[in-house]
Order: sequence, then C-alpha cells, then structure tokens
Amino acid sequence: MTNLLILVSHSQTITEGLKELLETMVPNDHNAFSVIAAGGTDDGEIGTSVSKITEALFANTDKEIFIFTDMGSAVLSAETALDFVEHEIKAHIHLVEGPLVEGAYVGAVQSTINRTPDQILEAIKEQS
Repeated sequence: MTNLLILVSHSQTITEGLKELLETMVPNDHNAFSVIAAGGTDDGEIGTSVSKITEALFANTDKEIFIFTDMGSAVLSAETALDFVEHEIKAHIHLVEGPLVEGAYVGAVQSTINRTPDQILEAIKEQS
C-alpha cells in the first residue's frame, strides 16, 4: 500500500517547498509514498483550510495517510477534517505529532523501506 503524506501549514509556500524537498531528496523508485501540499487558505493567504485536507483525504481512501501539521489551527483544521471521514477510513489516517519538516522527512524515508504505520509513527516519535 502506498502511503500518503499530507502537509498542513499556515503557509502554502512552506508545504509546496517541503513537498519538493521530499520528492527530490527521498528516492521513491517503488512509489512507496506520495505527498500533497495542503498549506494556506483556499484563496492562498496565510492560514489553514479544512477543505484542502478533506479533499486530499476523500481522494485517497485506498492509502495509509499521515497528516503532518505545523502548529495551532493547522492541528485543529486536521482534526476537523477527520470529523468528515467515515470510521473505517479513519483507521488508516494518522495525525502525526512532531515537527513538520523532520517528521515528514522521516515518514517519507520510512515509507520507502516498507515499514508498518506503527513503525513509521515510532520512528517519527524517536527523532523529535
């Protein structure tokens, strides 16, 4: 199963830059992960968007999903998005506690070496 990393920040530029960093620095020859940048508001301003997160979740129900957030309302927006998801899908969604950049990097690397979701979350926890 392919893992999906959803990056949630108050800045669209930050999530797009981090997506580029992950796709460039982490070899992904076997399509072990994909990344969605869900930063900023719907109109590109500083803030967060529940709809960007829910769109990513609904379009990827066949994947193990890891949501990485920066702070404050990004976490709240991710939690709110989860309220719209059916219970069976929630079992495959992980709201990651830890730093956005480092956590997402570890999540991407761990995805490429076929770790289980619990192993990925433990590796992220160990690095923070």
